[in-house]
Amino acid sequence: MENSKYKILIVDDIEDNLTIVEKVLENGGYTTQKARDGLSALRLVREEEYDLVLLDIMMPVMSGMEVCRYLKVEPKTASIPVIFLTANADRETLTKAYSVGGSDYIRKPFFKEELLARVHTRLKLRDYEKNLEQKVLDRTKEISDTQIKLMHILGGISEGHSKETYLHVKRVTEFTYKLAKLYGMDENEALMLKNASSLHDIGKLGVSDSILHKHSKLSTKEYKAIQEHVIYGVDMLKHSSLPLFKAAVIVVEQHHERYDGEGYPNKLKGDKIHIYGRIVALADVFDALLNKRSYKNVWSLPEVIRYIKDMSGKHFDPALIKIFCDNIDEFLAIYKLKLDKETMDGELNSKKRGSIMQWLTRKR
Repeated sequence: MENSKYKILIVDDIEDNLTIVEKVLENGGYTTQKARDGLSALRLVREEEYDLVLLDIMMPVMSGMEVCRYLKVEPKTASIPVIFLTANADRETLTKAYSVGGSDYIRKPFFKEELLARVHTRLKLRDYEKNLEQKVLDRTKEISDTQIKLMHILGGISEGHSKETYLHVKRVTEFTYKLAKLYGMDENEALMLKNASSLHDIGKLGVSDSILHKHSKLSTKEYKAIQEHVIYGVDMLKHSSLPLFKAAVIVVEQHHERYDGEGYPNKLKGDKIHIYGRIVALADVFDALLNKRSYKNVWSLPEVIRYIKDMSGKHFDPALIKIFCDNIDEFLAIYKLKLDKETMDGELNSKKRGSIMQWLTRKR
């Protein structure tokens, strides 16, 4: 029978009541289990899964009201519907029963048809709620996945526009995620920041190619034009209410701020810069310095690390620099995978990497 998929817990301190309810439900095709007191009921719901609890109100030691209250504060059992069985159906009792989380009540004595009808209705409603919840979760994941794909596409377009490798975007997202986790962000927030960081330079789509690809030193006017990419990026993204794009707006607007207040566009200083901006700033610069750009040659790894350490408290958050240096092996491991693929002449071979680690750990 279809009803056999449902498991119902019956709680009553009177054995005859338990037997009557059990017989009615099992004849109706339901699987049942009995408990003679509230403590036993709470133990059972921790050990097994139930689709419904039929709960007597008047019981010694722990009343049905107290049992229901415990069920509703525990995440594992909060969604289990509770139908109270009661001989006392006055307004005060029923008001309290609903206030502690009861879904319905059945007055004693009851007809078996009434019991089966109430149980059937409550279980079908729970199925509907579970299906609706799953649809919402699936739709939310679909929207989130779409946001992430769109971000990566847009990030790739912006990097291609400036003739900088698409792999830069991917590496920045990996460095960002690693630094966020080491900083203490939970998994969900770290993943959100990782994906948001792929759009850090989306505003470059609004900057002239002649400026982006210029090999010689930029004029003051051209440098100001480059800085405008932050404003362009914010304008592109600020109208979205999606959480990922809200995070991306913060990243875009603040990843060129400096810890000493000498960055742009708003000259924010220290903790006034959102942690998202501070993390992506370090991830972006670390990767950018290790790669050739139209305006610069590749820096050696020791030069890059020396620069980053020197910029502690100036360009970068000292706390993040400490995390970065304390965990440098993890960042080099991420980069080594990319370097191997890009055939960068073994920049991170074991011998050189060992000398770098000695240099990092010595006193300056």
